[in-house]
Amino acid sequence: MRDPLRAATVVVVDWDLPDLTIRCVEALVGDGVPVERIVLVENGSTDANVGRIEAELPGCRLVRLAPNRGYARAANIGAAELAGDAYLFVNNDAFVHRPGSVRSLLEGLVREHVGIAVPRLLNPDLTLQPNVVPPMSPLSALVGATGVTRWIPNRYQPRIAHHWDHGRSRTIYGANGTVLAVSGETWRDLGGWAERDLMFAEDLDLCVRAQKAGHTIWFERDAEFVHLGNASVGRQWDDRRRSQAIGRAERALIKTELSPVAATATLFFKSAGTAARIAYFSLRRDRRATDSLRGLLHGYLQGR
Repeated sequence: MRDPLRAATVVVVDWDLPDLTIRCVEALVGDGVPVERIVLVENGSTDANVGRIEAELPGCRLVRLAPNRGYARAANIGAAELAGDAYLFVNNDAFVHRPGSVRSLLEGLVREHVGIAVPRLLNPDLTLQPNVVPPMSPLSALVGATGVTRWIPNRYQPRIAHHWDHGRSRTIYGANGTVLAVSGETWRDLGGWAERDLMFAEDLDLCVRAQKAGHTIWFERDAEFVHLGNASVGRQWDDRRRSQAIGRAERALIKTELSPVAATATLFFKSAGTAARIAYFSLRRDRRATDSLRGLLHGYLQGR
């Protein structure tokens, strides 16, 4: 069997954030990824940014897109550039933390029926950044709306809430795609990321489609990455605009994947919970949180 590190294709998409991209790639190479297996997609980046990337990361395969094509299209183009036994997609604001993380993640794909594997994410202060999410359903939306997710027993968390302790490797129902590995078979079955919108919710969509096709999603505890969180679009998107895009994308996915009754209930609970949080943060005079949540609510309600 071929060494998974030498047989995988690693795709990193950059939008004018060379400092993050260089740090991300150097961490991957330091964890054993051959530089020639890394595809950098410069997605609407300036000439100055591309020139710096070419100078400081000369061994990577570079793809330049203009204008910005959105994450899904850019990632699909990057994956098509270099065939692999598996595909690893890494946001450029995520960095390998635990040595051997890439190998552990790719080896998770060897398990029977596993098509997608995700690592444990940490905040910059090394506290847990929960990335495993429950399946879309009225129940999980209701639990989230009530604000009691932190008190749900850990054994139920991955199913109905997202405050699971991420303490062991196991199959899961879905995850945020900050760092996400896909087996070659699954990638071909699914046809890549769904190119439905500019960005957001592509990761949840991929998880849903993978499970429908009979592939399992695996959480690998021994793979750890530090994730800055929203830094890869932070300069180009304000909090409200970003949250509105997330809400709109989640709404579209919910309405596509759930029955009309379940979708209506799920969106009602999500909207009600968001409205309650808006009221809470307004009382605290936290303008940034309030604006962000208002954007999210607008996204959920868009079209009504």
